[in-house]
Amino acid sequence: MSETSISRKNKENKVYAPVIMFASAFLMYVLAALPIFIGRGLPFFYYGDYNVQQIPFYLAAHRAVENGEFFWNWNIDLGGSMAGDFSFYLWGSPFFWVTMLFPENYIPYLMPFLMALKYATAACCAYLYIRRYVHKYSYAMIGGYLFAFSGFNACNIVFNHFTDSVAFFPLFLLTFEKLMAQDDENAADCDKDPFSFIYFACMTAFMSVVNYYFFFGQVVFLIIYYIVRYGRNNGVKANLRMFNKALFGGITGVLLAGFFLMQAYAGIKGNTRLDNYINGYNMLIYPSEKLLWDIVKSVSMLPDIIGKGTLFYTGTVKNASLAAYIPMFGISGVVAYFLLNKKKKNWEKTMLIICGVIAFLPVFNAAFSMFNSSYYARWYYMPILLMCLMTAQVTERGKSPQLKKGAIVAVIMFLFFLLVYLLPSKNDDGEMVFFNMTENNTIFLRDVLGTAILCLMLLAVVFALPRNFKGKLAGKNENGHYKTGLRDGIILFAVIISCIISTFVPLKNGSGIISNRGKEKWQEQMLFNKVNVDQSKFCRGEVDSTSTNYDMAWGIPSIHCFLSTVPSEIFDFLYGSCGITRTVETNLPVDRCGARAILSGRYYFENADISKNRVFHEGEGTDGYFFLKNENGFDVFDNLNFIPMGFTFDYYITQSEWEDLEAKEHDYDLARVLIISDEDALKLGDSIAMKEMTAEDILNNEMSYLEFSDECKKRAATSCSEFTTDTRGFTATTAMLKDSTLVFFSVPFTEGFSCMVDGQETEMIKADYGLMAVPVSGGVHEIRVTYEPEGFTQGLVMSIAGIFILGICFVYTLKKVNKND
Repeated sequence: MSETSISRKNKENKVYAPVIMFASAFLMYVLAALPIFIGRGLPFFYYGDYNVQQIPFYLAAHRAVENGEFFWNWNIDLGGSMAGDFSFYLWGSPFFWVTMLFPENYIPYLMPFLMALKYATAACCAYLYIRRYVHKYSYAMIGGYLFAFSGFNACNIVFNHFTDSVAFFPLFLLTFEKLMAQDDENAADCDKDPFSFIYFACMTAFMSVVNYYFFFGQVVFLIIYYIVRYGRNNGVKANLRMFNKALFGGITGVLLAGFFLMQAYAGIKGNTRLDNYINGYNMLIYPSEKLLWDIVKSVSMLPDIIGKGTLFYTGTVKNASLAAYIPMFGISGVVAYFLLNKKKKNWEKTMLIICGVIAFLPVFNAAFSMFNSSYYARWYYMPILLMCLMTAQVTERGKSPQLKKGAIVAVIMFLFFLLVYLLPSKNDDGEMVFFNMTENNTIFLRDVLGTAILCLMLLAVVFALPRNFKGKLAGKNENGHYKTGLRDGIILFAVIISCIISTFVPLKNGSGIISNRGKEKWQEQMLFNKVNVDQSKFCRGEVDSTSTNYDMAWGIPSIHCFLSTVPSEIFDFLYGSCGITRTVETNLPVDRCGARAILSGRYYFENADISKNRVFHEGEGTDGYFFLKNENGFDVFDNLNFIPMGFTFDYYITQSEWEDLEAKEHDYDLARVLIISDEDALKLGDSIAMKEMTAEDILNNEMSYLEFSDECKKRAATSCSEFTTDTRGFTATTAMLKDSTLVFFSVPFTEGFSCMVDGQETEMIKADYGLMAVPVSGGVHEIRVTYEPEGFTQGLVMSIAGIFILGICFVYTLKKVNKND
């Protein structure tokens, strides 16, 4: 064969192999989910956040894009920016934007195939990374499959958006390696790509946009990776060049992504979850020794699913994504790799040892989550990639003694956890019982069965499969690459089957939690139908806890919203005005009729078909709500105390005075007084006709329900005659006002809003700790409140600067390449 033919064949392999990898991984995920499709039908149904967050978020965002709502969205909690609310979930994900090619009603059906697309991307990117370290394409494929179908990804199917960042991480690491190869004293000339800086900067920008939270962890990992892999093996000059290139490339990438990142940051800054830093003994010791065993279990067995732990389960790991199992091989490949290289200095070994130390020491583990006090293992996919690399390398060596020992260790670890399950224990009555060591027993037994099958496959591959067929090894082919023999093909096939099993079991565990009736109701009530209510005047609804975020899918603004990344002003309002500490969900206690009234809450949707605790049906719901109708399986209740948007108060109270009261005990008073800061009260002085109330006045004049209802009627009488929303803010026409006053709008007072009253620029003030009020004089006024996302201009400047820097680098590199040619 001529050199030209060999070169052409090499190029074809480079092109076709990733395509085959992508297509096969996509098909493998579909095959894993196929029994569920057949048994339960489409749309695919999982549980938990998948149903009440991922799908409603996709529907809401898809609808927003179709309607041109790229800035402010009125249907998410009390309102928020698209970048701020959804950047963590989907706004920067290429997989979300793929859905824009399809109609909105296709989305629930597309979701599992979208996940298959993510798995395919993960497999393909991991293949490209691992291909550099193995001789045969088949073992690069094995490594790619193992990474994509690892326990981490299977565990996080419920968190659909996690896989977006995981999928592209190997490519990020690959571009980093190519950049480092430019100055690495140990790199071969063939690894030196003149455009590596361009690739790395662009990939940095891309990864930061896909998910800023995961990007932070990836930066931490790359720093450790650099020190271990390059820092200790190169001289001072080479290190300075490499580090500075990486730093400059990272900065350029962040600048490129500035337009997106600045808006995303503005949307979440001040979020109370960001202030939860790990401290004290929690930096050194996990809350329970069970967690340490759970970490070991995570590499030994098929994963628990989020929120449904089994053996050694504690509440600490409920949403931690603690999973690191590699299909079929488990820890065997890693053990074998260490045995093969026990006398050699090796960066892969060092990296994995460091990752092990990090996993077991809380403060180091928290470093990947910005030192958040909540326990998360959401960085495990990065060492998993290295574990898959090790497994591919040792498996390629064939039937080695080290791999046999590794397989025995992996099987023994699994059997140990099975033995723990069989230990006797005491039940709540003090009686000695067996098979009582785990929660969610059915899920655990399914995991045990799946892991047992995979262990048998591992033993067969390592011990029973012959080293050679027909008495000879597969040698090199004409283009210098090692041939893939029959044994290699059998191992590859076993890995494919194991990956399908490893994904099917968690899918079955998560999908089977909810009954068929529950799935049917979810489809009928959230996806296929909606409750129709009068929305001629802007108002907000509210669903019960069995139907969280259904109203988001319906397109009805809501005061019950399960979303972590809402504007910080919503947190401030709830805590300051209502005494409610929000974490991941806005959900008012049933007795807060005052808060509902000032938030223009009008409808309550109680799921008559599903809810077992129908408090509104039993007459124990929020005061003032009356039964309106039953539709789509929901009892709809209308609020007699509904106050339309944009109204005035007769009284105000300063924050210092309000803080002398127990906020939750004075819910009625929210409809009587507007809470403003002491500084604003002094500044406004006599310019408004509102009277000041003190804490003592409120305590001496406690309101009855009838008095509260009268106050709501007074507020409603002053509400705006017109209130129109759009993605850039809102326009309102006030009622005929007697005197100068403040018009209150239950809209988060985030930076980026500006106000015009009758065409004149007017400064708004923060009311009720986090919402907005507009000062106006007597009469009828036109109010225009315009939103420009905070960080919009700064981010745009950053991105332009990034493009300029990248352009200069590209021109310089091109000239250098042409000169060398």
